[in-house]
This record gives sequence, C-alpha cells and structure tokens, in this order.
Amino acid sequence: MSRVRESIKMILLGGLLGVFMTTNFLVLNYGQQKDVHKYKVVSPQYNISQKQAINRSTGSSVRILSMNAGMMAISSLSGTYITYRGEYFILTSAHGIVGDCSTIMIMHIEETITCERLVAIDREKDYAILKIPEMKSRKAIRIPQALARWKKSYNLLDETYYTGYPNSIGPTTWTGTIAGFTGDYLILQSYAWSGSSGSGVFDERGELIGIIMALDVGQSEFGIEVLENFVIVVPVWNIDFATVLME
Repeated sequence: MSRVRESIKMILLGGLLGVFMTTNFLVLNYGQQKDVHKYKVVSPQYNISQKQAINRSTGSSVRILSMNAGMMAISSLSGTYITYRGEYFILTSAHGIVGDCSTIMIMHIEETITCERLVAIDREKDYAILKIPEMKSRKAIRIPQALARWKKSYNLLDETYYTGYPNSIGPTTWTGTIAGFTGDYLILQSYAWSGSSGSGVFDERGELIGIIMALDVGQSEFGIEVLENFVIVVPVWNIDFATVLME
C-alpha cells in the first residue's frame, strides 16, 4: 500500500507541476516578443564595468524548481551558474530546496536540465551548491576569480545588480544599493519577492558579493507588513566554497 500511495503522490505532484509550468509559460510568453531575451538591451549610459556586471548577472541567472512528493510541495527560486576547473554548479538558497537532487530542475527560457548531485547545503547560513551538467544557454561565473573582496565590494551605497524570478516572473534584473549590515548578513535597498531567493548579487565591477536570502518585515498600525525593498543577502564570505574547490 505504501508503494501505491507513493505512486499516487508522484502522479498528483506531476500534475501539479504541469499546471504550474503551463500557467507560468502563459504568463511569461503573453504579449512578449519570442526571442526578446536573446537581445543585448543594456543601456549605453552605463560604463564598461557596469555593463560587465549587468551581463554577468543576466548571463548566469537560472530558475530552479524543487519538488517534494511526500509534502506535495513545489518551490520556485533563483540561482547563479558558476564554474570551477571545467565543472559546473548552481549556487542558490537552501530554504527553497524541499526535496533531494533527483527532484530538482534548473532552467532558463527553453533549456532545462536536472541536478546531478547536491554538493553542499547549509540551512543555517542558507545556501546550497548543486552539481549540474554544462548549460548551453548560460555563461558561468568563474570562481574564485569572480568572488568579491571585502575592502572593495562592501561599501555603503555602492550599487548592486541581481537577476532572478520574483513572483515566478522573469528573468528580471534589478539594481540596488548596499544599505548596511546586520550580524553576518548584508542589507540591500532594492526589490525582491518570493522566487528571488538564491539570486546572485553583483557589485559594480561584476564580482559576486552574495545571494538573496529573504525580505524583512516591519510592524505598523495595520499589523505586520513585508518590506519588499529591505533585502537580506548572504555574503560570499559566509559561503563555504571549499566543497567545490576541493573536488
């Protein structure tokens, strides 16, 4: 009976995923030019370094779907495509990983691949690293070369960029500024929403400074409210890349 129940759960989950993907396909493609994401649309007003930052952000961003048949759950989040010594990985948030590697899909527009191995997951610091095959439509960020350095990349009011899938819409690219620090986390003044989690955040030089973790909440006379412009980021110094570098 347990096998029958598991089979039913998988069928229902597959149906739910189908509805989820179909709905998102219709939303993402309604009224859009078919190949709009293939065009270079970075404004000429930006300098060379800023253009590099924007191109790295848009070129490495992916969407991730994580599923759990037992919980009947599907989680949508964002991630960054990275590489080290010819191997390819996805850096994302741990809180959006609800199942094992076999139930994770990584996608960008028309390309979809599956997870090969869950290399690292830290639910306390909130990051995960997935081993994947090479993606033809994405340009990987090289580590450790592109990782931010403390003295150059974490100055107050420095401009930042991230590309992700807030509210499962995207990819969309957002700017922000470094507002401060709280404990071991970085605070940005920007915009984010559910689905943005795991997006790579880049500084003005195109170096990876962290990944989006969460939004903050505040109390007002109307009760508890989400502060969508108060974005909490896991900085790269809190991510243990040794699991990748030592492979």
